Amino acid sequence: MIINASVQVVPITKVEEAFPIIDQAIALIQQSGLKYTVGAFATELEGEYDAVQALLKQICDFCYGQKEMQFLVYTKLHLSGGQDILAADKTGKFS
Repeated sequence: MIINASVQVVPITKVEEAFPIIDQAIALIQQSGLKYTVGAFATELEGEYDAVQALLKQICDFCYGQKEMQFLVYTKLHLSGGQDILAADKTGKFS
């Protein structure tokens, strides 16, 4: 089933050091092949449950690997085992 998720990576560091790290996390998302929308505060994801979970783990592993920096990683999942959860179903009426 398709799920909808949101991820926000917040490096605990100076602003000028934060954005390049955030860009690297977004690059992981871009390379994933999943549908995504980059926002000012978070990136929305859409895809098969296992693929989204694998990407979220990859993002967390990337952050964990940055030994000189601490991170807050916020995730939200909207899921159902019985039906697809699509962003367009929630936001399409506003387009």
